[in-house]
Amino acid sequence: MSLKPVATSDNVQRLISPCALSIRIQLRSRLKDTRIDRNSLRSYDRHGMKGTNMYRLAAIFLVCTVGCGEPSSPSTVSSVEDQKRDVLVATGGHPREETRLAGTTIGDIELNPTTVLNGKLSLLIPGQFSVMDDEALRIKYPNERRPTLAYTNESGSVNVAINHTKDRLPKTKIEAFHKQMDGMFRNLYPSATWFESGVIEINGCNWLTLNLRTPAVDTEIRNIMVGTSVEGRLLLVSFNVTKELEDEWLEPAEAIVNSLSIKIE
Repeated sequence: MSLKPVATSDNVQRLISPCALSIRIQLRSRLKDTRIDRNSLRSYDRHGMKGTNMYRLAAIFLVCTVGCGEPSSPSTVSSVEDQKRDVLVATGGHPREETRLAGTTIGDIELNPTTVLNGKLSLLIPGQFSVMDDEALRIKYPNERRPTLAYTNESGSVNVAINHTKDRLPKTKIEAFHKQMDGMFRNLYPSATWFESGVIEINGCNWLTLNLRTPAVDTEIRNIMVGTSVEGRLLLVSFNVTKELEDEWLEPAEAIVNSLSIKIE
């Protein structure tokens, strides 16, 4: 399997910097304008979530829905060092581990088995995607609650983001947390088109899911977000794609979500 280049800060800056400021403005506006009271989110106990910082968790989810339209500039070609760094970044600095997942091809999109977060999570990742470096993540996701790891295509119009947060989420509270996130997103995006919302089982693990299309800076974004509890903390995996590319990418997105596998110690 050939490795794609790391999406460096120079590449991403060139690709998305024209709308980075607009993203920051949109993020602040969404958090400010939501009809869900910020103070009540911080210590919300209606569904047994007392002690969980709901505002922080809400912001983490919101960051995943804020993105740009499709730019046209290509990224640079990888070097050997880029390829080595791709493996290290994708596995949290550890050698890539074998997974039980089998690769597949959907249309022209090759999906490869990948293990991340020091072996905690296995999933399929498009072979044409590259890993964003830290500075590129700061540009693409202009918020302190940015993902732990993100993969993107050349144009930045399709992304897979993974965030194992420091925020507490017991397994017993996944359903309660889903209810809060569902309500928040419906208030934040009253014009959104919804496709799915609930708690689903993926490979023996319960995941909350939110699947909706939201307005962005110069397009609409299809967001497929799933979250679960790993080591007592929220693990969020999100897939987003511009509306123009939905038809090509929805089936691969479904395969990516269905491939999620948590390593149980």
